[in-house]
Amino acid sequence: ETIINENAILHPAPTRSSLKDKKFAQQMRQLNVAKHKRKIKEAKEAQNTAVTVKDAGVKVIKTTFIAVKKAVTALPSLVWAGIGLILLLVIALFIGVFSAFSSSSVILPGTASLSEEVLAHTETIEKYAKQYDIEDYVTILQAIMMQESGGKGNDPMQASESGFNVKYPRVPNGITDPEYSIEVGVKTFANCIKQAKVKDPFDTEKLYLALQGYNYGNGYISWAITNFGGYSKANAQLFSDMQKQKLGTNVYGDPDYVDNVMRYVGLGFGNVRGEPNFENMKAWGMNNYYSQFGLFGQCTWFAWGRFYEIYGYSPGFTGDGTQCVDQLVAAHPDKFVKSNTPKAGAVFSGVGHNHVGIVIAWDGTNITIQEGNLDGRTNTFQEAKTDWQTKTYTLPQLNSIYKGVVFANPK
Repeated sequence: ETIINENAILHPAPTRSSLKDKKFAQQMRQLNVAKHKRKIKEAKEAQNTAVTVKDAGVKVIKTTFIAVKKAVTALPSLVWAGIGLILLLVIALFIGVFSAFSSSSVILPGTASLSEEVLAHTETIEKYAKQYDIEDYVTILQAIMMQESGGKGNDPMQASESGFNVKYPRVPNGITDPEYSIEVGVKTFANCIKQAKVKDPFDTEKLYLALQGYNYGNGYISWAITNFGGYSKANAQLFSDMQKQKLGTNVYGDPDYVDNVMRYVGLGFGNVRGEPNFENMKAWGMNNYYSQFGLFGQCTWFAWGRFYEIYGYSPGFTGDGTQCVDQLVAAHPDKFVKSNTPKAGAVFSGVGHNHVGIVIAWDGTNITIQEGNLDGRTNTFQEAKTDWQTKTYTLPQLNSIYKGVVFANPK
């Protein structure tokens, strides 16, 4: 039985004394400077994109009016109705071309849920993700499976036609072993990540390239990089059209594959079983409610940041640890429900102790949690990055430590 040291986990009221610390002040300045530089960079990129689209649009408009002028000059005998028809056709052409210049993929992550069948394959996905060194992409792999098959059938990753399939016929649904399908699918996606040079799950521009490559094959990845510098929804459609013409078919892949996969992925792209990524400043920096008050290292700061990493949005709690579950459920009643038994991905509040943490695993008996504020004080950001733990208890043990716990479970 786990020996529990209750004295090691004390959570007194937050202190503001560290705000006077010189080292802390320097850290705050560094965070603000980094945030300011990032905003300037994003503003410049947005401005450059707007200028590029504008220039392209102006060029197309000029071309349009030249075409209209030539049409009118060359056909003086046309009646006005005919000229009007020409104008309508040219304007339609202009709208289509301008849309091609300005279009970008509208990704709406996290708008749909994974099926029970996909969730049942999680351990196998994690096994091969670790084997092929893409452990950080488990949630993406789950979303791929959801889009491919919903987790059903003997080829849940629809990987039969992959070049890495060496055991079964390379025809649709040729694989008849679900675990082998997952292995081949994970290996295929790992190769796509390598070809697209994806840095991490937050490198979305290249992640989308890798995803479309999983659907089309690696040939798309090199083609998109060579001709367009990367993925776009427009060139995904173009590649599909080219392949249909080349192969003489009516269908080739799914030009909307990225959107269709990403709807199953939360904005945070977080793996609930993973560890905190303290480089993600949206989770741990000034977006974090508790960071704004310098409460680095507090259990509330840790739970807020970890929640944002996993789900990609604010949990909505702003109080102490005992209030977090109620505030989360009140902020997101469509996504979370209060309960006395946990689920993976839940937030828990200590009823008898002022504490909050994240549930990362639950098997019906044992509960694994992540929590911060082990030293019982507010820290600098650098210190706070080490002031947390992952630990497993039985549910009665956890209740005993915190004199009762309640959970905000994902629906």
